[in-house]
Parts: sequence; C-alpha cells; structure tokens
Amino acid sequence: MRLVHPPMLDLLYTPLEERFERITRIARRALDVPVAAITLLSAEKQWFKSVAGWAVSELPADLSLCRLTLEDGGTVIIPDTRNDPRTSGHPLVVSRPKFRFYAGHALADGTGISAGTFCVFDLRPRRFTEADLACFRDLAALAARELADEHLRGAHAALTAKLGLARRQAMMDSLTRLWNRHGAMTLLQAALEHADRTRTPIGIALLDLDNFKYINDTFGHQTGDEVLRRIGERLVASVRGSDIVARLGGDEFLVIVDSADEATTSSIIQRALDALARSPLTTRDGPIRVAASAGHTVRKPGERASIEDLLERADRQLLESKSAGRRRAVSR
Repeated sequence: MRLVHPPMLDLLYTPLEERFERITRIARRALDVPVAAITLLSAEKQWFKSVAGWAVSELPADLSLCRLTLEDGGTVIIPDTRNDPRTSGHPLVVSRPKFRFYAGHALADGTGISAGTFCVFDLRPRRFTEADLACFRDLAALAARELADEHLRGAHAALTAKLGLARRQAMMDSLTRLWNRHGAMTLLQAALEHADRTRTPIGIALLDLDNFKYINDTFGHQTGDEVLRRIGERLVASVRGSDIVARLGGDEFLVIVDSADEATTSSIIQRALDALARSPLTTRDGPIRVAASAGHTVRKPGERASIEDLLERADRQLLESKSAGRRRAVSR
C-alpha cells in the first residue's frame, strides 16, 4: 500500500478549500449518500481534506476504511459492510456511525502514485447502478485532478509550503477546520511581506456573527459549534481561492484578501456577508438563520502599517458596523 509521500504532505493539516468542498457537496447530492470525502493517508493518520456530512477531520490510520482502497489501487465497492469479511468487524461498521455501504477510488498525485481516496459512505446497504458508478468515477477524476494541480494553489501554495507538518497542525482550528489565531497571524505576516515584495495592496477584514450568544443560549453549545462549522464552510465558498479565512476565536473570523484594493475587498466581504444571510444553516435543531457584521481595511503599496495597526483599523470599522445596525460591512 502506498501512503502519502513527501510532496503530498503539504496537503495534510491544511484548511478548507472550496475546490475540494465543491466536489464532496456534489457527490452527496448526485449519489444520494449521507457522507462523501476526499482523504489522504499517512502512516499514522487519515486526513480528510474535504468531508461532507460527517463531523470528522482525521482518524487514526488503523481505523481507516480507505486503507482497503489504497491496497487495491483502484475502485473498491462494498455493498454491505456487515456481510464482507474485510469490514464486518470494523469499528466504523459495528459502532457509530455504523456505515453499511462503502465505495472508494484511489487518487494518484502528479507523479502517478496513489496518495489518497475519493470515497462515499451510506448508513444502509445498497448497490451502485451503472449510472452511479460512472458519476462516482467522474467525481473521483475531478478530485484527482485537484490533488495533482500544484498540490496547493494561490496564497496557500506560497505560504503553507514553508510550514512543516507539525506547525500546520498547531495552526489549525479543530472545530471549523480553518486556520486558528496563531495560524492567522503567521500567514498574515507572510502575506504582508509578499505584498511588500510585489508592491500590491492587501485587504484585511474582521467578521463577527450577530447575536451568536442567543444561538448558544437557545439551542446549546453543540448546535452553536455546528453553526460555526457551517459559517466556516460558507465563508470559504464565498471568497477566492487565493484568499485566507481564519477563526480568531469564539464567533470572530478574519479574512485576508489577496492583492485587493478597496473596491475588490469591499465586494468580496459583502459577498461573504450575503452568503451567510442568504439562507438558513442546516443544524441538528433545524434551520437557523444567521448574519454577521464586518469591518475591513486595505494596506496600500508602500504603506508601512503593522499587523496591529491593520487589525485595529478593521476592528474600529467592525464596531461601527455593529453600532450602525449590524448585518453590514464598514471600511476605512
């Protein structure tokens, strides 16, 4: 079995990326399955680069059903995991989430080495039709192309490649699978240095959910955590691939808008706010509507404003947005 080799380690412990999230979202709908994922397997961990329908980011390697797919090197379909000797006693089959169907396809990187899997799971036994199998393989091909396409793109390519695996792991927010505060400050410093070298502007935005305390008090912290995960997904889906989204803590988020002047930053942040408010979030307690306020600023080429200066400026605009009635973005 081939495990992740050094070039692909750059994808382990990296945050949500819309180019992968889009594939797993489509897979759930097109194949009518509760869970779809794109994963990478190291000797110790199975890392879920994208997973839709299952609140998990990693598993110990010995708990991975996808090891079967990497050992096979092609497509593995198990119509009923309880009746297959390879999986009948597996912890994910006999205990929660009690998967009864598994389909996995090995994904090769740019060198042709199988480095991960595209997989779907169901809680009931089933069989793929010919149309299902064709759709499944088409989606796997899309996932493989994204993995092979420079491993990472945009800002993440330049910034993340310099960070070792252990540092990236310490910089991830385990709840939302975004960068955490430490990661945000590290990447913001690197982004500012890149902007200085290229003499390009860079946008900085702070977003804060409106009345998030009400959600926690009304529905409980588990649902509140689910809301924060959904917020992270929507933010990633609404910005560009070269932009960086981080959770600073609580219900406060940071967006680093790459190579963006005032008009571009304002447009992207407004799009993010609209995406959050457009439709309710699906949670265990039913649909919940959310909205956010934002403040943003732009550091122009040649400007020497520090990280602290920029965050203070954005925070002042965020407070102005809140006092002006919330659900809006204010810039300076």
